[in-house]
Amino acid sequence: MGNSLREPQGEPLELRATHTDRTPAAVLPGFSVVGLGGVLARAPYRARAGSAPGSAVSRGFRWRLADEWTGRWWPQGIAVGEYEGIPLALVSWYAQPKRGVRQGARITVVDLRDRDRPRYRHVLLVEQRDSDAGVVLDPVLAHAGGIAWSGDRLLVAATFDGIREFRLGDILRSGHGTRGPFGYDFVLPQHGHHRAVEPHAKDRMRYSFLTVESGDEAGPATDDAGLLHLPLVAGEYHRDDAHRIARLMMSGERTLVRETHVPEIARMQGVALHDGTWFVSASRGERRGGDLWSGPIDALQQHEGVLPPGPEALAVWPERGELWSVSEIRGHRWLYSMKLADLA
Repeated sequence: MGNSLREPQGEPLELRATHTDRTPAAVLPGFSVVGLGGVLARAPYRARAGSAPGSAVSRGFRWRLADEWTGRWWPQGIAVGEYEGIPLALVSWYAQPKRGVRQGARITVVDLRDRDRPRYRHVLLVEQRDSDAGVVLDPVLAHAGGIAWSGDRLLVAATFDGIREFRLGDILRSGHGTRGPFGYDFVLPQHGHHRAVEPHAKDRMRYSFLTVESGDEAGPATDDAGLLHLPLVAGEYHRDDAHRIARLMMSGERTLVRETHVPEIARMQGVALHDGTWFVSASRGERRGGDLWSGPIDALQQHEGVLPPGPEALAVWPERGELWSVSEIRGHRWLYSMKLADLA
């Protein structure tokens, strides 16, 4: 597999970005910009360590009961790394509509310094909209099935709507009697939107899940002109086994799909690529453990039932030699890690 920027012939898979010109603090009275540091300073909820099901799991955490059992919010995407030396997991959730109300998507910031009881807080994703009364915050209506984190950038998979982009330094905290939508104290305004150049094309990519490609020959890079090149992997969920996983390169306003593959895996939920080894998670219902596939793209091996039921997206933590995921089944929701050395 090469690293050249090329678009597969006959597949209209290019994305082009548009960005907001707003400064969040300047247009939203009653809010202050606090970034990730502000969220970590006020993370009141506690997860708890436990023995997650699945032979591939090395360590697992459960959410507080309100998040474990909620029927509105469902965990989906995962990203892991460090912020100013603090180990973090970022988890995306989407809200199922209730009584006609759509709360959109949110990100949970999990502080992993306490290995037994990590602290966390939810941040609602919002879009800014002009109205006669001023700037209004609307929820971001995306499934958020996968997320990619690089530096200050957070990318959120938005199915056929492409990829939403956020800057973690833009996280706002409400104050002075002001509250965010649905009572959230912390909100994150959208910074940009990467949409398909041909949005109605038959072969357009469905961004069900998303993460950053990692390894010695991958990772973000800046060219001589200062343009950031960010390698990503994404994939399409479907009940059948005829859908794709892909390698992408995001460069400035343009994102090209470099390679697409059909691994013939039904119900794919997540994908990761590290040092040439692919990992794919697949669900098998609420009561059966999920599958993990690993290996080179042309020889993926199935590890049946080694994940908790309802596995979702995947993310590699290269510095720790770990693969992370989340599960979505109510009452059995896990944030968990696996050792890459055991999966090779």
